[in-house]
Amino acid sequence: MWQAVTAWSRRVGGAGWTGPARRGGSWALIALGALWLSGCASTITTEVTAFREAGWQNDAPRTYAFDRTPQQADQLDRQTYELWLAQSLAGLGFEQLPPKQARYLVSMDYDAAPGFVRVAETYYPDPWYGPWGPYWGPYGWYRPWGPYGWGPGYWPPQTVVRDVPVTFSNLRVFFKDAASGKRVYQVTARNTTEGGTLTGVMPYMIRSAFTDFPAESGRPRRVTLEVEKDSKP
Repeated sequence: MWQAVTAWSRRVGGAGWTGPARRGGSWALIALGALWLSGCASTITTEVTAFREAGWQNDAPRTYAFDRTPQQADQLDRQTYELWLAQSLAGLGFEQLPPKQARYLVSMDYDAAPGFVRVAETYYPDPWYGPWGPYWGPYGWYRPWGPYGWGPGYWPPQTVVRDVPVTFSNLRVFFKDAASGKRVYQVTARNTTEGGTLTGVMPYMIRSAFTDFPAESGRPRRVTLEVEKDSKP
């Protein structure tokens, strides 16, 4: 079983980057208790954290319009991501309207940074087939009986460490009350994928961000979704 022990990431641009790396492209070391490398997995796990204004309720009318700059409006990738976001919001009962008619103004930003994660694999070598070959004991030739075979024939577990290239992806969505201009809800979704891309994981981050909406304020959680058939993050 692969277990992540440490990871490196670096800043490569993108608006609003809040990752663990320091500015200027320097490397930063972060300790991870667990890591989900979903590039080759059948599921994708995303870390989600939401915050909401005290007293805010998800009551009607649930209408919104996207809030973006003229430059952002011309970005084709953003147009696609907003379409996916609109589909998730529609499933929650939200209706998209022109800005002057909408209760909320919804904005989103995102970024991705390449990096490396150091993973360690623990395994139990078998001297019978390994470079040490079989060995002689008081009862003849021996080989390990299994990973728990203390006594004759036991060989201690070994660890192999390697650096895995990953993509650190981030999505942030903000709800602002159109009348007052106050932000009432925000959610952040973070994903770490081996050999993946931002575009590949974006649909899963959007869906994860709005699972159990509206989420409890300030309580991080992990959302695991199955990878859709014939899709690769």
